[in-house]
Amino acid sequence: MTEQSRKPQTATPRVPLWMGAVIILCALPGLGFPWMGDLLTSGNLQLRGLTWFYPVYTVASAILAWQCYGRRNALCWIILALLLLSHASFYYLAFALGSTVSFR
Repeated sequence: MTEQSRKPQTATPRVPLWMGAVIILCALPGLGFPWMGDLLTSGNLQLRGLTWFYPVYTVASAILAWQCYGRRNALCWIILALLLLSHASFYYLAFALGSTVSFR
């Protein structure tokens, strides 16, 4: 056997350009969020903490989706779906529950 045939093939496939664009498009709404609402000046410390933590969660989700694509494609799509659901939940929190007008 030659030296070349004994080397294990450990090269992971690269993430396609279209998938990179999908990941970036899914992450963009979460990165601009803390500067959109009045949640940062809210008297509720939990809302303020969630508002500052949300971009960190968005970046971590995008990085994990990027790393999972080549080996576990289904997990990448699950992470992106959860990211989009969390965007919807956070926007609901900001515009319905975090607003100054009380609907209760």
